[in-house]
Amino acid sequence: MLRLNTSITPVPAAQQMNLGVLANDTAGFPNGRRPGDDVVDILLRVMMGALITDPAVAPNRTAPFTDQTTTSAADFRTTFPYLNTPLPGAGGN
Repeated sequence: MLRLNTSITPVPAAQQMNLGVLANDTAGFPNGRRPGDDVVDILLRVMMGALITDPAVAPNRTAPFTDQTTTSAADFRTTFPYLNTPLPGAGGN
């Protein structure tokens, strides 16, 4: 279930952080889901202990775990439909 805390003010696209709450952007993932949120990187880091403060429990908690793809709010439109039209020939046929 994805929950959205509507008491948190939305962040303009130019100021959004793609790591959401891990980057102190409380309007980002896991509080809802924006197209520019890098959910895979967020979850990788959380699963490896990014939220644990004791280095004895999670020695890799500060490692920049990533899937080597980057995304940001600037990659998407600011009005509906937010996702861009795919390029011709992109993807499988």
